[in-house]
Amino acid sequence: MNFTTLREAESLAKKKIRKGTFNWLNSGAEDDFTYRKNISDLEKIKIIPRILTKNHNIVLKQDFFSIKLNFPIVLSPMGHQTQFEKNGELTTAKGIDKENILGFFSTQGRMGYDFLKRKLPKSKIAWQIFPFGDKSWIENEIRVAEKFKSPALCFCFDAPVRSHRYLDRESRYDARKYGKRLYPVSPDAAFALTYDWEFLSWVKKKTTLPIIPKGLLNIDDIKNSIKYKSDALWISNHGGRMFNSSISPVYILKKLKKYNIRKKIIVDGGIRKGTDIIKYMCLGADIVGVGRPAIYGLISNGQLGVSQIFNILKKELISAMQNGGFKSKTDFNFKRLILDDE
Repeated sequence: MNFTTLREAESLAKKKIRKGTFNWLNSGAEDDFTYRKNISDLEKIKIIPRILTKNHNIVLKQDFFSIKLNFPIVLSPMGHQTQFEKNGELTTAKGIDKENILGFFSTQGRMGYDFLKRKLPKSKIAWQIFPFGDKSWIENEIRVAEKFKSPALCFCFDAPVRSHRYLDRESRYDARKYGKRLYPVSPDAAFALTYDWEFLSWVKKKTTLPIIPKGLLNIDDIKNSIKYKSDALWISNHGGRMFNSSISPVYILKKLKKYNIRKKIIVDGGIRKGTDIIKYMCLGADIVGVGRPAIYGLISNGQLGVSQIFNILKKELISAMQNGGFKSKTDFNFKRLILDDE
């Protein structure tokens, strides 16, 4: 099943997969307010174009710790992917590998980091840990990430318990019952509620890998991330899936403009087209993460579908930059935006 846009990929995926599975993927916390807010806050932003900028040669390369990115786009971590396609995470990893995209995979997935790296040793794959176990279990995951040379280690802190997602619950669908599992379930999610910011101090003592806390939406949390020596900041509300009536990444990035943040900033939430990437970059992000659309591609056309999602986004980003008068990341700034409150 071929597609030419991300919205067409979503439509095809909805037709191809069982209703409960699609609703699980697309549902947000409670009545989807936060999920919809991510997209609507991006939509409200307008970009001010320029002309005659001599932008025939777009340059977007940047370093991400030990690896180089050709585009400021990464795959956000998503769990339980074998419910969408028989080989789930492995197929997704092959799809992003074809497009030379960095992908984050997690302990909430169906395949471990060691399995993925043994299958695709040259791929750009990073590991994310949900703190769903004691420190001995977490340290073991850290050692695996080190052994297989994860470029960074991400920790998901914004999803300590399962949220009430109305669309998901009304479908009477339990994702845990579908798709194969090659990686064991985390020992005990209750541990996530017992950790505080000292957890990051402990992690920094256990590894030299760059540490990225994911789920930052609060200025105080961002300050704490810097205080506890995080190496990058991941602004995210988990795709609107965990906490309803929350703020969007757009909102917090606008607030951050008064602070002199010297950490690399990753953001995800609501990316559906090339101009969304420009908006996030102008708001101060260094890298944007793409989540649900990659799964639309996975459902629609497996490895090729995942690859096509990122190929489309890269082409849309380049054409939007050329038509809008952007030639490199130095052109991304607040002055090129009209925000919803202006």
